[in-house]
Amino acid sequence: MRTLRGRLFGVTLASLALSLTLTVAIGATLTRRQIDKVQASALAARADDLALQRRRNVSYANQNRESSSVRVIVDTRPSLARYVPDVNKDSNGRTTYEGRHELYSYRTLPHRGLLLLRPQSSGAWRPFLGDLLLAALAGVGLAAVLSLLVARSIIRPIRRIGDATRALAADESHEPLPREGTEELASLADAFNKMTAELASSREAERNFLLSVSHELKTPLTAIRGYAEGLADGAFEPEEAARTIMVESRRLERLVRDLLDLARMNRSEFAVRNEPVDLAEIAREAARRHEASATQFGVGLVAEGEESWVEADHDRVLQVASNLVENALRESPAGSTVTVRAEHASLLVIDTGPGIASEDLPRVFERFYLYDKIGKDRPVGSGLGLAIVRQLARAMGGDVRVESGLGQGATFVVSLRPYAYGRSVEVSTTSKSAPVS
Repeated sequence: MRTLRGRLFGVTLASLALSLTLTVAIGATLTRRQIDKVQASALAARADDLALQRRRNVSYANQNRESSSVRVIVDTRPSLARYVPDVNKDSNGRTTYEGRHELYSYRTLPHRGLLLLRPQSSGAWRPFLGDLLLAALAGVGLAAVLSLLVARSIIRPIRRIGDATRALAADESHEPLPREGTEELASLADAFNKMTAELASSREAERNFLLSVSHELKTPLTAIRGYAEGLADGAFEPEEAARTIMVESRRLERLVRDLLDLARMNRSEFAVRNEPVDLAEIAREAARRHEASATQFGVGLVAEGEESWVEADHDRVLQVASNLVENALRESPAGSTVTVRAEHASLLVIDTGPGIASEDLPRVFERFYLYDKIGKDRPVGSGLGLAIVRQLARAMGGDVRVESGLGQGATFVVSLRPYAYGRSVEVSTTSKSAPVS
């Protein structure tokens, strides 16, 4: 039998059949012994009755006769000595008569002996054996049914786990395995469901990270192309264009390095440094970076705020600010102003666009949420920018929130850890980012 179900069925059935066979054999032996015991007792009682009758009879004659299966022998004691151990006293037991094993009861009579013989293995026990065999056959049939049910109850959960494993290997979706069967099988199903959930979460986190990085590659490439075209048209000074192209090239290089790190180390995280960062400088740099885009949209772009130092990653904070400014410029109507402000360890990006409904505020930073809801009516980008903002903010130990209402514009507030002067700062740490929801 090659299948586990067949083996379980065969082994269980064979074990039960063997147990029933032994039970029948032992039962037959015990039944035979019990019948012999009963027959011996009956033979002894009959011997007592015959001995009593003959002791009352004054005339003794040699009598050898049979009654049904009982042989009655009345003879001289020396003649009966070969059948009983002591002819001078009454006894019961087993003996051999004419080559057959017999049960005997011996009683002494005056000058003679009374011997009753009965075959030791009479056929009286055979009907019981037939009943035992019939019961055994019924037991074997029941054992076969129970073996099949037990085998199926064990194999069904295992087969489901096998099917689910193949679906998981093929990256196909499947329902969680139900808890069924024995405690061990239920634990196996729980462990498999947990593994499936963790694997799905890992795959989703990696996919989200790749989507986020792919989205971010677009920003530096757009800036490099814009300044290169502007430089060719004479719209920018060579020094300014070279400086911006160099900054964006470094940012692009770092994003590519993140992708290589992900491929080598199989992790879904951004490398984040921990260093002093001036949010006012970030605001001014973000404004300079998107000045050309603001002119194209017909929107004013203003950087405000005094020095506000935090512990973060300069490039990542600039990346956060750039994403928020891009969204604000896209949402703001022509002739309005977008403000980037630094204050109290927070970076604020304020626009005067159509705003966000209050019921949408809790889900603003979910991937593709705003894009799926209002992407057809408003230019909200690819749907990944705000998710990346929250991911990076949390990776640096901070967070981001939005304050808005329909027709009231939107204010995005990125809060980071204040920098404590005099405290040493590690420059090359790596912080695991929160997964994009």
